[in-house]
Amino acid sequence: MSSPSRSRVWRRWCSVADARLWQTEAVSTILVTGFEPFGAHGANPSEGLAKAVDGRRVGDHTVRSVVLPVHHADAADRLAPILDETSPAAVLHLGLADGRARVALERVAVNVMDYPLPDNAGYRASGEPCVTGGPTAYFATVPLAAMLKALTAEGIPAYISSTAGTYLCNQTLYWTLHSVNGRPRRPAVGFVHFPLLPAMVAGSGLEQPSMDFPLMLRALETILGVIAGDV
Repeated sequence: MSSPSRSRVWRRWCSVADARLWQTEAVSTILVTGFEPFGAHGANPSEGLAKAVDGRRVGDHTVRSVVLPVHHADAADRLAPILDETSPAAVLHLGLADGRARVALERVAVNVMDYPLPDNAGYRASGEPCVTGGPTAYFATVPLAAMLKALTAEGIPAYISSTAGTYLCNQTLYWTLHSVNGRPRRPAVGFVHFPLLPAMVAGSGLEQPSMDFPLMLRALETILGVIAGDV
């Protein structure tokens, strides 16, 4: 027969264990990724945006942010264990697209790597598949129309884009959609391209559109709010 004190300890341990189990089950993650700088760019706003929302609570979800390398193989290698670890409710990739004046909500990822410039390891893919034997394309599974409506209501210039390019951005979106395709609990997956920062344009001497960081961050917060309410 156990002593009263031992019973109290056991009940207390069970209560703590139950609370921890409840917390584990209740915590839901939205995984946000950005990219490091690449090419001639000394900065990448997607990196700063991802870091700015890391750890935030959005509805019933907590944001977990990761910065990916601009590398043909290492980006997926970095992402794969995090997907397994977090089992996120949604995955939102962020990237930089110079020449675009608005926030671009990407509709589709195609199974081709045709880099317009080398990655940060000096590798330049030329017409290779993102996943050998994979489908021609995958559509993003985040609520694009609702995201666009919310951004427009906030006065943030945005549009739904039908091409994520053929660089690491498209490759990462395709890889993630392919990776989660067979999972019993598939997260919603999307990609958002942001314009250059004003300082990046000023330093280039080129005629390029730009967007300041606070507006980009407001756009990301708006998008996360829509996704959190949908998953």
